Amino acid sequence: MSAYSNSSICSQRRGGFTLVELLVVISIISMLMSILLPNLIAAREMGHRIVCQANMRSLTFAWNAYTIEYNDRLCSPDTLYNNDGEIDYNWVADGPDDPANTIGGTEQAIKDGVLAPLLSDTTGVYKCKSDSTDLLRSYSISNVMGGYTCGCGNMTRPYYSMGQIKDPAGKLVFIDADSVLPAGEPKWIQRGFWPVDRDARTWVIAQENNITARHGDGTNLTFADNHCEYRRWKDPRTIAIANWDFSTANMDGDNKDLDYLLLILRGPYD
Repeated sequence: MSAYSNSSICSQRRGGFTLVELLVVISIISMLMSILLPNLIAAREMGHRIVCQANMRSLTFAWNAYTIEYNDRLCSPDTLYNNDGEIDYNWVADGPDDPANTIGGTEQAIKDGVLAPLLSDTTGVYKCKSDSTDLLRSYSISNVMGGYTCGCGNMTRPYYSMGQIKDPAGKLVFIDADSVLPAGEPKWIQRGFWPVDRDARTWVIAQENNITARHGDGTNLTFADNHCEYRRWKDPRTIAIANWDFSTANMDGDNKDLDYLLLILRGPYD
């Protein structure tokens, strides 16, 4: 065979992929991506959840440190303060309860709270990595931890000192929260966390402070003994509430998630 013939054959062998071969390669890559992408998304969310738990642990350690510095007294889970400027030991100082308030939800509100001086990171620790909103804060404190009671039957009498808490491993402190107030109203998580009617054993939905399901249909929680837990919601109606869909929500109880919250939100005289 001549040198020309050998060169021609080699040139043919060095030719590009055929259309069929390209389609096969693309199909294989697409199949691998369809297999790997959910795992990558799940891994990223797991990382976000871990960072969120670290944030909440830091906040809970600061919450406990505050009680040590201030004679066992709990800080207030409330965020709004009176129009006279009295902050009342608020963990976050969002300003007065006034439609014209410009402090709420700002970095200044976080720094003015009583926990900020006890933290090395004064702003980033307040924000969950999975929180895609423009809120600077993603967490709320249980109203039972130093909060207020309206005396209207659906709220419990709170703890006001650490010494009152007899079961710290079973009492909620921080939780992932969200706010979606109507247009024209301030957009931040307000007041202490209280999504239940204790006496009627039903949900109480508050647009300024609601549960979330941003961590794989679940949420992060911390407790008075400083430990953190991940809670995956068991009832799809709970997930609907967390996503601001109340069309299928059962407001009359019969929900294991509601029962759980009623348990960890119990006060000293419940």
